[in-house]
This record gives sequence, C-alpha cells and structure tokens, in this order.
Amino acid sequence: MKKLLASCWLAFLPLALSAQSTSPGSYWQQEVNYSIDVTLDDRHHTLTAQEEIQYTNNSPDQLTFIWFHLWPNAYRDNTTAFAKQQLRNGSRKFQFAPQDQRGFIDQLDFKVNGQPATLSFDPEHADMAKLALPQPLAPGGKITITTPFRVKIPASFSRFGHVEQSYQITQWYPKPAVYDSQGWHPMPYLDQGEFYSEFGSFDVRITLPANYTVGATGVLQNAEEQARLTQLATATAAKKAEDYSKDLTFPSSASETKTLRYVQDRVHDFAWFADKRFNVLKSAVTLPSGKQVDTWVMFLNKDVAKWIKGLQDVNDAVTYYSQWVGEYPYTAATAVDGALSAGSGMEYPMVTVTMPSAIVHEVGHNWFYGILASNERAYPWLDEGVNSYIENRVAERDNPNAGMFESVLTSGKASTILGVEGLNATALNQVPYQASASRGLDQAVSGPSAAEYGKINYGIIVYTKTASLLKYLAGYLGQEKFDAAMRAYYQRWQFKHPAPADMQTAFEESTGQQLDWFFENMLQNTTRYNAAVGDIQVTNDQVKVLVRNDSPAPFAVPVATLNAQGEVIETQWTPVFGNGEEDEETQLDFRREGVAAVVIDPAYLTPQLNRRDDKLKLEGSLPRLEPLRFRPLVSVERWDRAAINWAPVLGANTSDKLMLGAAFYSSPLVPKRLSYLAMPMYSFNRNELNGIGTLNLNILPKETARQLITGVTVQRFERYVKVEPSLTLTLPKSAYNAPQHMVQLANTSVRNEDSDVTSSIQTLLYQVQAGDALQSWSASVELNRLTPDLSIESSSLQATLLRASASYSRYYSPKKRVQARLFGGRFLQKANDAPFVIGLSGSPDYRRQTAFLDRQQISNAFTAQTHQTDDRDGAFKAFVGNEVQISVASQRWLSTLNLQADLPVTGLGIFADFGAMKENFTVYESRGGQNFFYDAGLVVPVIKDIFQFYLPVAGSQYENGLPSSRKDFTDRIRFVLRLDQLNPFRQLDEQLAK
Repeated sequence: MKKLLASCWLAFLPLALSAQSTSPGSYWQQEVNYSIDVTLDDRHHTLTAQEEIQYTNNSPDQLTFIWFHLWPNAYRDNTTAFAKQQLRNGSRKFQFAPQDQRGFIDQLDFKVNGQPATLSFDPEHADMAKLALPQPLAPGGKITITTPFRVKIPASFSRFGHVEQSYQITQWYPKPAVYDSQGWHPMPYLDQGEFYSEFGSFDVRITLPANYTVGATGVLQNAEEQARLTQLATATAAKKAEDYSKDLTFPSSASETKTLRYVQDRVHDFAWFADKRFNVLKSAVTLPSGKQVDTWVMFLNKDVAKWIKGLQDVNDAVTYYSQWVGEYPYTAATAVDGALSAGSGMEYPMVTVTMPSAIVHEVGHNWFYGILASNERAYPWLDEGVNSYIENRVAERDNPNAGMFESVLTSGKASTILGVEGLNATALNQVPYQASASRGLDQAVSGPSAAEYGKINYGIIVYTKTASLLKYLAGYLGQEKFDAAMRAYYQRWQFKHPAPADMQTAFEESTGQQLDWFFENMLQNTTRYNAAVGDIQVTNDQVKVLVRNDSPAPFAVPVATLNAQGEVIETQWTPVFGNGEEDEETQLDFRREGVAAVVIDPAYLTPQLNRRDDKLKLEGSLPRLEPLRFRPLVSVERWDRAAINWAPVLGANTSDKLMLGAAFYSSPLVPKRLSYLAMPMYSFNRNELNGIGTLNLNILPKETARQLITGVTVQRFERYVKVEPSLTLTLPKSAYNAPQHMVQLANTSVRNEDSDVTSSIQTLLYQVQAGDALQSWSASVELNRLTPDLSIESSSLQATLLRASASYSRYYSPKKRVQARLFGGRFLQKANDAPFVIGLSGSPDYRRQTAFLDRQQISNAFTAQTHQTDDRDGAFKAFVGNEVQISVASQRWLSTLNLQADLPVTGLGIFADFGAMKENFTVYESRGGQNFFYDAGLVVPVIKDIFQFYLPVAGSQYENGLPSSRKDFTDRIRFVLRLDQLNPFRQLDEQLAK
C-alpha cells in the first residue's frame, strides 16, 4: 500500500525464527479454496453471503482448531486494534464516527463437514476468532467449512467501506489465518500494517443491481457482462477529455439485479469494487512468451486525463515487472478509482483501488504481495520496499528525473532556486531517509510495520529507504546480475511465502557472492555509513586512490574520476571492506589521462549522511574549496558544491520598532553534525543591529538516546543581550511508541545594555510528553539558580527556584477539546531582598524565552504580561495586578489550576483559573494580602494554539469579581502569541517524529 507488534522479546521470537532461510525441499504451506455467494444491499449498505471453504492441511501437524480473521469487526467500536492505531497515527475520524457508520460481521454459523463447530472470539481482538474442529485434522487431510455471514459495510475509514453507493469490498469474508512452520499467524486488522494469507482458489458470485460496474479479482465468467464492459470501453475510448461530464452524482439503482461470477486460482485474497458511475478503458499487453494480459481502468468523471494515461501505466507495470521480475501469471490486471481512505492506493490480486499517480506501484504489488506472498505484517519491506524499487525503475527507464520529485527536477526555475539542477531522482529519493536519520529517527528497514514505525517513518523507511538500498545493491552487483537474482528469487518462491533470508539465499546463489553485509547488516541495522578519499598518488599513467571506510560496518562504495568540467571519466567499485573497525582502507587504480579530481559516489547511491568530504582535487589531499552559493529556504547537500540557505525576516516590537533582516542557516532538511543560524535584523528606530545566532553540535548516540545537542544561542533585542550555552538530550531511541523525554542543562546570561547589569540563570529542565489523537499529557520539572547581578560578589541575592507542571488534553469531539494544567512553584532558597518572584498571570521570563511585543511596557495595548501573556508560571488568563501594572506574584510558593475548553458549535472557548500562594509580592492594599485568586472568561482563537485572545468576564482582577464598566472589561483583554510554534525548523522536526 502506498502511504506516507511487540512489547517483549518473546513476542519477537516468531519473527526472528521466520527470518531463517527455508529449504525448498522441506517447505510446505496450507491450501484454502473458497466458494462464496454474496448479495449487495445498496440501500442498507450490507452484504449477505454464504461461504464454503475447502481447507487442506499440508503441514506435518495435526490441527485441532483454525484461527479465523473476521476483519469487518475491526470497524465495530473504539476498542479494536484498528481504532487504537487510528488514534496513534493522528486521526480522530473513526473515534467519533456515529454508529450507523461503523461496520461488523455477524450471523456466523460455522459447520465443519456438516457438523456444528464452536467459534471462540479472541478476548482482545473482536476481529479474530478460533474455530474448534469437531475432529482433529490429520496431516494431508481435508475438511469443508461452511458458514453464512452478514456484513455491515462501514463508511470509508480505511480499505473496506463505502461512500454513498461507491463500494470497496476488501477484507470482507471469514478467512483462515496462515499456519506455517512458525505456527499460527492470527492478526487484527490494521490500517498501517498489511496482510499474510494462504494461497488457493476463489469462485465468487456477486449479486447486485444491474447498472453497477464491477472490478474484481479473478476472471469474469459472464459473457453478457464481458460484452457490456467491452461496449463501455469502446464508448469511453471514443471520448475526448472535454466530452466528460463533471457530474459525480449517483444514478438510481436498477430494479433488476445481476449475478457476476469470478473464478481464479493461485491467489490469496479476493476484492471487488462496485460503482454505477464508472468509465471503462481496456487495453492489452503481450508478454515475451506470447501470453496476452488484458488491462483495464475504471474511473469516475474526475482526473480524466490522468486516468487515460493510467491505462498505459497498467501496461507499463505488467510489461516491465514481467521483464525484470518474472512473467505475470494471470490474464487480466485492473486499476479502479475509489474512495480509499488508507493512503493513495491498495493492492489486491489482479485488481487495485488507487489514485492515478500510484497505478504502477499498486499494479506492481501483484508480484510483491500477490505472487511472492511474504508476511507483510512482519516484513513490510519485502513487499513495499522491493516493489518501490521496481516502481522507481519503471518511472526512470526513460527519464532519470521521474518519481516523486519530478516536478522539482524538471522545473528549471525551481531546480535552480533549490540548487538541485543536474541531480537525478536517485539523489532526491534519499533525502527523506537522510532527514529522518540526521535527527536520530532512523530505523532498520526490517522491522515489523505495526509497532515499530511511526506514521511518517513507515513511508520514509519501509518504502523509500528500502528502494534506495536496493538500487545501491544493484549498482554494486551490476544491473544484469541483480535482475538475474531477482528472477531466480521469483521463480523459486512464486505462489509461496518467502522470508528475508529466502531472498538473501536466492541472491547469493545467483550471484555467487556473500551478501550478509547487505541483508543482515545494512537492512537490519541503522549503521551510519561514511566513506572518504584518504589519499591520492599520481604516476605517469595511473591515479592511485586510497578510500577510507569511516563506518563501523563493512560496505562497498563507487569511486569515480572526473575531468576538469566535473564529468565522470571512469567509475570503479571498491570491494566490500571494513571489519567493523573504523578507518579501514582499500586502494583503487584509475587511468591518469584527463583526470582532475576524484569523487566518491557521484551518482548518490550509497546511504551516506555526509557528502561534503567525498571529493578531492588531484593535486592535493585537502577538500576542494568552492565558492559558496546562497539558496533560498532549503537546499540539498551535494558533493560538487556548498550552499548557505537564506530567508528574509521581518520583526517588530515597541522598543526596536520595525526590523528587517535575513536568516542564514545550514539546510534544515538534513541537519549536519554542526549546524548554524545567523539572523541579523536592523532596527530602524534605534539604528542598531539586533538578531539571533545559534551554533549546534548534533550528536546521534548509537543506543538509548535519540539525540544530544550541544549548542549556544546569542540574541539581542530591546537593549538586552542574551548568551545561552546549553545541552539537550532527547530519549528514548524510538520516537513513536513510548513517552518522549527531554533533559536540558542551560547557563543563561542576560545583560541589560542600559543599566549594564548582567543576570545569570542556571537551569536543569526535565520534560516528558505522550499521547495520541484523542488525548495527550505532559509534565515538566525545572530547577533554576538565579543571580540578579553578576557584578555583586555577595551571594545574598541569589535564589533557587523549583517549578513543576502537568498538563492533560482530551478531545470530546473531532475538533473540540478540554484542557487542564496544574502548576506549582516554590523558592527552595531565597534571600528576603532577592528580586525574584513566581508570577500568577505569567512568568517574569528571566531567560528571555518569549517574544514579547512590549517587554519594556511602552505601549498601552501590547504591554508584556499586562496585555500579552506567555501562559507560563501561574498562567492566569486574566491579568491580576495593581493599577500600575505590577502582577500579583509570590516570593514563597504559588500553585494554580488552569482549565480551558472549546465550546460546541461556536469557535470560542471558555477558561477558568484558580490559584493560591503564600505571601503576595504585590497586594491590593484594600484586601490586606489576599492569597487565593480566580478568573473566568472566553477564549477567541484567531490561530489555535498560536494566537489567541482572552476575554476575562469574572475574577479577582475586578474589584467586586465582575467588570464595573465596558472600559474595565476591554482594558483587561489579553492575548498570547506563540511565535515559537511557527518556527519551520521546529515544525519539520515535529512532523518527522510522528
């Protein structure tokens, strides 16, 4: 499927065992043959059916039960594995779906050889059940299993569903789980995480209103329906693009019905798609053996031009997969337009539901998933990754720029701006993997799909990283040897269930090479590979190049000589070298004539994160110094040029007024070990230079932690200068299935240039957060050591402050939520005259972490804390203070409870805050030192979570708890502006970690 399970070692054991290569002579698999009669009720969106299964036990074991998949029950309620995964992957659509949009399977009545059989549902997964056999099934024995069933078709939440009267009927019938040499493989239905099924034959009869057009697995047996489809195809072919209507409404269903019969053997699933609005196009492909394959597309009155081209995409997929992998064994291949909610396409034997842009990929799954039926749940890369590699080859056969970045590479202006001119798709296809790996988010391609990959990384690692690594292997072996090995793998394992070790064995036997360094290391680990030119020796007729492997694992690299124009003269591959020790070296000898430089991997095949040390001039061993190029926004690292990214910057505050400047920074796409940002901004009011600068050292630990960043930040605004070195540790290693922890040490120095006073804050901060699309929580503990003036030798003014907070958020509807926050702060040590407090209505911001518009309190509208809050410390939405705008604060301890909720129907929210403290720093004289406070009011979210107004309608800020006048109310309106949430670097980091 084109898209961007274990909690203990015992759960991984079956996966590890099944990775062992299977001897073809000892291999066995079960056979499951189906006969199904099914009727579609398109008024109530139900299926009623009768199923008969012939189950043959080819195992050496006696069976007393059979696990069944009842996957329509995945849509039954919010307790299923599918429902939980939807939340984990960021979707609340199913969570809040009404009951009439849910799905299920019922009216089951299993019999085995005519005898009643007991069905026991799995206590954790409603879509799995164990069928107890009345008598044990001996090795070599056969049984007949029958059952009626009814299915309520859900709305389109994933692969199985409907949108009005457009139907995608997949994973819809009771289906035995796989039983192989590792035992049973029952699995709940998941959106991210695909399938494993037994081969057999299908004889399916579908009854539905006569004006539906159906695309399905198998060969259609009805001559009259075959003639109808041919007529539809002829009529569609006669149309021009402008002849298609824009109408997508459903015609009324015919009163009469028809029964369509489809038959097919050597498949492991059956899917069908029905719509009354389909246009139909038909073609054919003749394979080298002379066999003809009919190709079809069925599509709606949208994206017509793409679907017309899509017919050729089906032809291309059948042609080139047959050529490079093995001949297509079936008589037809169909691509169908549908209402799929799980990615851009989903494959089934002989038929796929897809977007037109994904046709080649989805049709290609007939080989990797259909014919080579690996356990996709355990080894998604054997399906998605290998298929993506062949898909890329189909796209790039005539156009090296083809692929997901084709529009960038072929647009002269865009490619020049982004600095990718002259690159091909191979180079850009590695960028998603590099973006993930450079942030410590890399994962091995060999992990199981359900548990280990986040939503984004599933696509980056399983699809694109695997495809890139296979292209690298093809480059090392040579394309002909690679293709021969792939064909040998296909011939040996077609219509079977190969594991990764089976592919490795086939490749090793075909090529005559040991490939454990690739299959057992590169695919199963997250080794950071890097190679460099160590030295060059030039003779009259030779260039001797010493290549250094700086990686902790062996691998091979291509090395090329270049002429003075930077064109490749000769390319050689090193042997696989390195024994796990770094700084291993090997030598290659090149012809001398015309050579001006040497470069490693000019075609961007190797999985390296750093390419700036890949090129050396012939006359020296120092890296070539090149003119810097300035690129707007982002750029891709290249071995042949260096670049600095830039973007214009606009800023303003009441002190500096308007500021214009530019940000210069290392590319955020793939952060390097050393990254930087320089953002000078000129203040026209003060005629001074302000801005921000950062320098970070990005360390990626091999174990436990994900990322360690040591850095320093310097910033100047509003006549203060901040210098803050810090160390930030992020853990655990995985970002996807456990709470995320962050520990930070910082030493902040803030100098006020007007008073020439420098304060110092040492900080130890711990944060943890977790959650899903329904609910989330976070907590933090911060310890500060504060010194108000470093020029004073005495430590009597120092203070030690401990803050702690915990937050919880939960959605009560798809877009509405409630939030709660509990805060507590206390001075552990503080002199009476030390000028430090804990703020009730916001923090004093000693570390200058908030971008206040009026920190110096010049304006009556934007005054820091009075009108703009940072929602920290006590986080009261109302400003509770005195008439000279000094906030209520504590020099001892403060505790608050902050509540906020989105209102139904309207876009507004409500808030309420409650706080208590020991000893006010500022008190209302008329109240004699009040120690309990409250407020309540409305939230106006201009940009949710970024820019919001708070309208306090009641609380301690008012003399009698309520505003005394309209002005009293309007003067109390506050706002929060979280500019840090708009930081594109932060946004990219957060998106990749999902």
